[in-house]
Amino acid sequence: MAIGNAKSPASKKLLEAGIQVDMETLIHQSEPSKSLMPLFLEGLLGPLLGHRSGSRKGSGLDFAELNHYQQGDDIRHVDWKLSSRKQSPYVRHYQEEKEQRFELLVDQGASMLFGSLADSKAATAAKLAAQIGWQAIHQGDPCSCSVVSSSEVHWGRSSRSLQSWLLALSDLQKINQNISARAVASDQFLSSCLEEMLNRRYRGRHIYIVSDFMSLLKEEQKKRLKQQLEALSQHNSLRLIYIFDELERSFPEAGFLPISDGYHHAEINSSDPDMQLALQHTFFQRLQFLSHIASSLPNIKLLPFDCALQYRGELL
Repeated sequence: MAIGNAKSPASKKLLEAGIQVDMETLIHQSEPSKSLMPLFLEGLLGPLLGHRSGSRKGSGLDFAELNHYQQGDDIRHVDWKLSSRKQSPYVRHYQEEKEQRFELLVDQGASMLFGSLADSKAATAAKLAAQIGWQAIHQGDPCSCSVVSSSEVHWGRSSRSLQSWLLALSDLQKINQNISARAVASDQFLSSCLEEMLNRRYRGRHIYIVSDFMSLLKEEQKKRLKQQLEALSQHNSLRLIYIFDELERSFPEAGFLPISDGYHHAEINSSDPDMQLALQHTFFQRLQFLSHIASSLPNIKLLPFDCALQYRGELL
């Protein structure tokens, strides 16, 4: 389903259906949606929106507090006016402003090309990553956006400039519009990305992995992912953003339903109890595994989002 011309009738239908995203849509994500704003303010989506000051006292520009003078304090920071008024020496302490570094890893593989009622998982992932990245850029922090497709990994360049971020969004949009339902999904790319982050010795980063984690089917894949996340979480904060479609969680009993991959068409019996149980089992098995990682390893949070871009914390 490769789309070369973004203005073609076929592409227009895909955009209108929420299967794909265009550059205009990603630019409009510069303002967080109403459902995401509380998560930014609560810090669930990272130390954004002003959460930048470090805890170490230093000579930065941000005033922190006034304290009685103690041996070892820098006399250059004595508040002489207050000390004279109080007849006791007081010292000004400052907080050092620390730069945050954000790393976005966005899954745009074949399994993400699915959606039932709202956007596709691929479009949801792209919009959510754009909203997080825009917040980092707005506050002047460097951000990179790397994209995993079914055939390769497009590594993004970390930068705080608006021009670089727009180029990153343009790359995300191009990869999104070239997702193919015929592509053979590889279960190696996500793991190889994490391995590369370990090889690059990432430190002090805020890493976001936006995916449906559909590759987590075999025990060896789960074991390897857990080991990689554990190693990364020792020196970085991680957020696993689990994108899912409502049909994966709860399948309706609606009789025979048409399905298509864009090329072939078929019908499935949605009332088949065995099929319903199989789908629900797969969904909750993946969710429970990710929840276990987030609860047992430091500096990791799991954030489930449905394809309507709604945070579904009640599932945790």
